[in-house]
Amino acid sequence: MNIKQLIQRIRKGANHQEELSDEVVVGFLRILEEVREEDEPCEKIYSELDEYVETQVHSKDAARLMPLVREHLDMCSECCEEYEALLDILEKTADSPES
Repeated sequence: MNIKQLIQRIRKGANHQEELSDEVVVGFLRILEEVREEDEPCEKIYSELDEYVETQVHSKDAARLMPLVREHLDMCSECCEEYEALLDILEKTADSPES
């Protein structure tokens, strides 16, 4: 679930008589990010990142198989950059003819 989907879910779950302001939603998301980052520290994600990327490269649903990694990548820009770099390397390696 990405941040946009989470915001929509929060708004749907809120009392329909009272609209949540963007400031309230952003504040809630900041708290949620802090809690999730404590639950899944970057070191743990780094240790699982290669498996996640390989699963994705082999046309499997990595987000479904490893949802906590996907959730962390959606919230942590540093880990997401590492993920994108690793994915790029593996995709280029998979596309190149073997010597």
